[in-house]
Amino acid sequence: MLVEDFKISSFIPPGLANVGDKTYVCPGWHKVPSETTLKEVQEHWTRDLPKGEKKPTHLISVMVDSSKGDSQYEVSFDGTFWNCECAGFGFRQDCRHLKQVKLKHGIK
Repeated sequence: MLVEDFKISSFIPPGLANVGDKTYVCPGWHKVPSETTLKEVQEHWTRDLPKGEKKPTHLISVMVDSSKGDSQYEVSFDGTFWNCECAGFGFRQDCRHLKQVKLKHGIK
């Protein structure tokens, strides 16, 4: 069980790692009691923005044409996370569709 004042902030959502008989919260390799659950860790997590990125002041949901122009992908911002329906975003967590929407909204 995590102590109440434990806080973790990172751009990447936290996870638990077991190494031998020890349990850690990553990123950062913070040692925690072995009975700590992922739900507890997530309750103590604050998402940081990537360096230089400013957070939009509103929710976003926009359809963007594919590079071939034969289909569209939804790019969205839910107040915390960016998402795009394309395969590239699924692999890299970044894509040209996302960059296009951020540029249109003046977000670095």
